[in-house]
Amino acid sequence: MKKWVLVAAACVVVGAFLGSRVMAVEDVSSEEVPEAKVVAVREHCDTIKDELRALQRSDSKARVYLGRYYETIIGKFITPLNVRLVENGLSSTSFINNQNDFNKTRTNFVIDYIEYQKGLEELVAMDCKVEPKKFYEKIVNVRARRAVVAEDVVRFRKLAERHVGLVEELEAKL
Repeated sequence: MKKWVLVAAACVVVGAFLGSRVMAVEDVSSEEVPEAKVVAVREHCDTIKDELRALQRSDSKARVYLGRYYETIIGKFITPLNVRLVENGLSSTSFINNQNDFNKTRTNFVIDYIEYQKGLEELVAMDCKVEPKKFYEKIVNVRARRAVVAEDVVRFRKLAERHVGLVEELEAKL
């Protein structure tokens, strides 16, 4: 039980970290990109690309870290507990539903992260000095994809918290 709480706490901390770095985004078309943004992108292109590469490395490490924790939670805590509950004839509908939600969120996280990563790679490969408007539009798109990944992390945290609550309820009944 203590290990589970530590793992859940780690997910909350990493989720807060990843979620806090997401910026608010809005859809922008080429016509709506202010000239000041175009000039700024063109003038600071190298710095922007360096920051994007740093973000790419950081997010990649966070994804690996989170992926391992999610696999640990599902493989060492949620699934074994559900199996034991079924073997002992205890009602575990809530636990099974939580496990299914966790698996769906994990699948979504993988898909959403791959889409975000592809967009970020395309962004880093673009020449922001030649096409600053398209570069800015792509930044907005990549931010939106990153926000989706952050929402997945928040869902994981809520599911982990729900599982802890279910375990505590079960513990109180036993």
